[in-house]
Amino acid sequence: MKSRLQIAGHPIHAMVVGFPIGLYNTALLCDLGYLFVSDPFWFRMAFWAILFGLVFHLMAAMTGMPDYLAVVKTQSDARRVAHSHLVFGVSLLIIQILNLAVRNGGTLPADGSIALPLVVNLIAVSVLGLQGWYGGELVYRHRVGIE
Repeated sequence: MKSRLQIAGHPIHAMVVGFPIGLYNTALLCDLGYLFVSDPFWFRMAFWAILFGLVFHLMAAMTGMPDYLAVVKTQSDARRVAHSHLVFGVSLLIIQILNLAVRNGGTLPADGSIALPLVVNLIAVSVLGLQGWYGGELVYRHRVGIE
C-alpha cells in the first residue's frame, strides 16, 4: 500500500518519526549524564529534548493517521498491528507528557533526586521500542507506506 502523504514518492511519516525517536532517546541519555556528572545542564537538556520530542511526536501522528485509516479500511491482516502501533503511540504521548510534568520546567528537585523522571523516561523508551516494533511490522511485513 502506497503512503497517503508523501513528497516525491517518499512517505512523510517515515521522515518525521526519526525526530521523536532521537529526541526521546537523547532525553534518557541526558538523564544518565546527569547521574554521572551531577550537572543540572543535563536535566534541563532532557526537559527540552522531551518537549521538542512531543512536538515532533504530534507531527508524526498527524502524518501517520491517513495511512492508519487506509489500513483499517483495506488491509484486514494488518489491522491488529496498526491498532497496536496507534495504542502504543498514544500511550507514549501520555507518558511523555507526564515525563515533562514531573520535570518542573527543567528545574532540579530540591533534593537533587531525579529518580521519578528517570523511571518515567525508562518506561517511555520501552514503550517507544514497542511502538517501533509494530511500525516495523507494518512496513516490512505488511508493506504499509511502500509500493
